[in-house]
Amino acid sequence: MSNRKSFFTLEEISQRLSISTLVFHGFRPIGEAALEELARHDIRRIELIESPEQYDLAEPSSMRHIGDACTQCGIQVVAYHAYKTSFADVDTESKRRERVDLCRRQIDTLLELGGTLWGSHAGEGDDIVEKSYQELARHVEGTVSTIAVENFGRPGVSVEDRVAFLDRMNHPQVGMILDVGHERNAAGINPMTLPGGPTTILEECGHRLAHLHLHGFKEGRDHHPPLVDGDEIQWGELFQMAHTVNYSGYFNFEPRGMLADHETLNYVEQAPEKLFNLSSSRG
Repeated sequence: MSNRKSFFTLEEISQRLSISTLVFHGFRPIGEAALEELARHDIRRIELIESPEQYDLAEPSSMRHIGDACTQCGIQVVAYHAYKTSFADVDTESKRRERVDLCRRQIDTLLELGGTLWGSHAGEGDDIVEKSYQELARHVEGTVSTIAVENFGRPGVSVEDRVAFLDRMNHPQVGMILDVGHERNAAGINPMTLPGGPTTILEECGHRLAHLHLHGFKEGRDHHPPLVDGDEIQWGELFQMAHTVNYSGYFNFEPRGMLADHETLNYVEQAPEKLFNLSSSRG
């Protein structure tokens, strides 16, 4: 008989369910119609993906309509993914200071919207990235926010490298975004698709894990809808280990939209029950 206390409850998964607005990218602008569709699918929390063509999180005035629309639809902004705001292309101190200032303004506006997690691709963990994150860490001290760096399966930005970077930072408000589709082992295989892989990766992340980017992985490609036929992610093991390492963040799904984005939303809406059944059956 399963010991369900060893896993997240269905209610816990549902209450921590979030979705990236990447799901609407290329289909529709982030506005009332899109947010109302999320609400119809009982998806009430979002991670805003950086979309300069639509809005600028660094400018509170440009975000007012997003905040108003979310309030109107009963949607909560929980995170912001600054995937374009990287330090990879910064080659002078003046550019670095400009980029840090942009990040500060994004974080401040996110807090005004009620969100708490700001994450960036950041770039490799060199001196520029470390110096910049140290300044951003000081900026968020005294707030409820966390700043994070995302993993990629290449030298300098792998899970192992990110954990080493975070160990050097050693700041309680700086953590890691684990994207389940980005990591690769020495053979070029995504370890999250192999039995034992999620256990190894989440143990390595440990208490540094601040946020999850979840999506399906099929035929060597990521950002598919989750838990569909052919999805290779070891979902049951992944969620069991998330519980084991006391992960307390959101279960943020980051699929791209399909032929019609509501198809993807159907899969995300069904995810809590499927994940609960997968995880609890392992006990």
